[in-house]
Amino acid sequence: MENEDRHQGISWEDIFWEPRKYNERRKLKADLYLRSFCPHCNKELMRHDMIRLAVVNLDGESGWMELSPYLNVFDRKTDIRLPEGQEVKELCCPHCHHSLVEDGKQCGMCNSRVASFLVGVSNTKVPFLICVREGCRWHAVSPSDETQIILDDSHEW
Repeated sequence: MENEDRHQGISWEDIFWEPRKYNERRKLKADLYLRSFCPHCNKELMRHDMIRLAVVNLDGESGWMELSPYLNVFDRKTDIRLPEGQEVKELCCPHCHHSLVEDGKQCGMCNSRVASFLVGVSNTKVPFLICVREGCRWHAVSPSDETQIILDDSHEW
């Protein structure tokens, strides 16, 4: 029987293992490190291994917010009070102070406003959207941009 299978091009590996292309991925890895940049001044937003942004709460208090640069890791720090479930008034680049809030775009989970900055691996930079409501974990990259990051992060090249 084994010889018959070999002649037909079937081996035991073909029966038990699903064939995959080397390094094939359909989604970004959850803990992928994403370098972050301002879409206006192009300066890097990293400070002490965290993404650092200027923030203003609804009471008008200004401060800073630090976010994890690892995809789907939701660690954050801030020096002002940001009540759970409340949108921040403003999120800005700490270098050029330009607003990162996107007009006309909404969170895919709670319909709040969103902010955007550039993220990348290697040479590719793409828009990364985050919800501005404290506690919401929604974030997004367009499917075509996600594919580009996957290709750029590939070890095949």
